[in-house]
Order: sequence, then C-alpha cells, then structure tokens
Amino acid sequence: MKTYPSIVVVIVLIHAAIFGNFASAVFDPKRIQILMNPDLDVIYHTLAHLDLPDDVLNLFSESYIKEIRQAKEDLEVGATRLDHELAVLQQRYRKYPRLRFLNRAPFMADDLSSFKQALALIDYSNRTQTIGSPNKGQRGEKPLMFYNSQRLITLFRKKFPATEERAFAQQFASCLEEENSRFYKIYREARDEWDQQGMELFKGFWKRQGLRILWPWAANCGAKQFKIFLSPVMHKNGRGILVVKGQDLLFHVVVPLPTSQQEAMHSFFVLLHETIHQSTDDLVVANVLSGTADLNTQMAGVRENAAFHAGYLYLKTRFPKYRRPYLSFLLKLASKEASSVDTLEALFARSYPLNEASKRQINTFISALH
Repeated sequence: MKTYPSIVVVIVLIHAAIFGNFASAVFDPKRIQILMNPDLDVIYHTLAHLDLPDDVLNLFSESYIKEIRQAKEDLEVGATRLDHELAVLQQRYRKYPRLRFLNRAPFMADDLSSFKQALALIDYSNRTQTIGSPNKGQRGEKPLMFYNSQRLITLFRKKFPATEERAFAQQFASCLEEENSRFYKIYREARDEWDQQGMELFKGFWKRQGLRILWPWAANCGAKQFKIFLSPVMHKNGRGILVVKGQDLLFHVVVPLPTSQQEAMHSFFVLLHETIHQSTDDLVVANVLSGTADLNTQMAGVRENAAFHAGYLYLKTRFPKYRRPYLSFLLKLASKEASSVDTLEALFARSYPLNEASKRQINTFISALH
C-alpha cells in the first residue's frame, strides 16, 4: 500500500466531535485522487471469503468467489491456505464482532507489510520482548519491525483482547501472506488490462458528471485529502473511512471497479453514498426504546437509510436524470424490482424506511447544501 502516507491516526468514529474543526477548510477538487491499490485489495479479497449474512459489512459474493476459483484454476495455483482454513476463519469472524474492525484497519497502516506484521505479532510485548504471556514466553531478541508495526500491535491488542480474536488475527495474517504471494499478485498482473479499462470507465463518468455531482458533499466533509480506490473485490457495497493525521482530516473511499458504463455509474453511486454519510450521520434522529435492540445497531440502520434518502433527494432535485437509475440501483441491492418511477419510489420507501424527524433534518440540510 505504497500510496499511503505515514499516518499517526485515530479512526474518527464520532464525526461531530471534529467536524467543526474541518468544515471551514477551503476544498480544492485536486485533492480528490482516483487510484487502484492491489495491496489494499488483497486484504479485502481475504475478508470477502468470509460470509456475514445480513451484515452491512459483508463483502462476500458468490460471483466473486466463483471468479477467484476459476482464476486459481486458470493460473494453475490450486487451493491456498485461505481455502483450506476458511471454515475456521469464518467461524471466528462471525463469532467475534470486534474482528470487523479489520475493515477499517488497513487505512491505519503505512503499508501491507506493517499491517500483516502487526497482526502476526499481536501477542508480542515490547516491554518484555516476549510472545504471549511473560510467564510463558521466552525472552529473545526484539524482532525487526516495520515503521509503524509497534503502534499497530498496540492498537490490535486493544481492539482484539480475547484469545480467540488474537488467534484469528494471526491466522488471518498467515493466510493473507500466502494468498498474496502465491495467487493475488500474479492474478492482478494477469488482469492488469481489465483493471485499466475499469479505471477509464470510471474516470469517464467522473469527468462527464461525477465531480459536479459529488462536489458539494466532498467540500462539506472538509477532508484535506480525498482518495477514491477502485477495487475489483467490491461488488455491491463500499467502504468510507475517515482518519485524522495531525490536524488534517483524510477521507478514503473504496468502491467497485466497473466493467461497463452502467457499472461506472453504479460505482459512483456507491462513492456518493459513502461521502454523504459524512454529512448526514449526525443529523439522524433515532427513536430508541428501552429494552429493544442495541442502540448502536439501531443508529447504524437509521444512518444507512438516511444516507440513501439524502442521495435520492439530492439527485431528484439537482440531477433528476439520475433519479430513476439511483432508485433502480438501490432496489437491486435490496433484491427488489419495480417497473415505474412511482412504484420505484414507493418500493424504495418500504425497503429503506426512515422516520419523519430524520427526513426533516435531511431535507433541511440538502436545501442549504451548496
């Protein structure tokens, strides 16, 4: 992941706590970069093998796994360690929700090497220079570490305190290492022409309409750096990660790498959605009742639907040409079908419900968005 600067960061979990510090920053469109990074993709590629049914972070796709299996056969790679150990990895990944932090963690690493090393050495104690418990471990020479590995080890130890979580981290690192060296590097080299075509498709839409549509939302999020990563791993969803480097806010978005003009538009919709989140997450109102589902789970659902509604209202009022394609795309994600715009709107409202208080907040915000 050589495109990443050295980052001493914290993931921004509550945007309201920092938003006021960045909202007034002057936004330059040249800050937006469109990139590809196989070192980032191989992490998500590994995670995409782990199915999380009904979870918003699920990257699993039958079509993607089928494509990868065929590629391994075509390249005469055969089954990798990830394939052999998938059942154990998936069982742990489903059991321990804190492991989902790995979806955000790549953007806290300087590069792939430090990311892997920190996971592999999660039980290493810098104080005692032992692996595991100081009472059981053997003191030895301090391993040669990459620049920010020690900081990441400290972070991973805090995020993954359970023994089984740390066992998963070490196993994941080993599978990731072998998957990359045996298969993923040569796979990406073999498909380089396809990747470049996908990049051109996305850039074509970006130049025609994308930048103009995204501009107000990108400016409002206040990021000094805004990086868009096109990834063949992403199929339905994306990732939007805010980090802080010093006094600067950085925003990284991972979206699907398109294979057609229509998919380029869909990839842009994912980008728009992830960017909208940065402005609307703090606007929602959740009616939380005592004794019901977990507050964080409820808020996550409300925020997700609020971002969808904000995207629809924004396109409907500012770029009506994309009203129907946006609704069709979202309903496809929800496995719903309709034949007319009116039916699309009704089906959209049922598929992505949002309370009236949050709708009012969103409507007011978009009316003032410039």
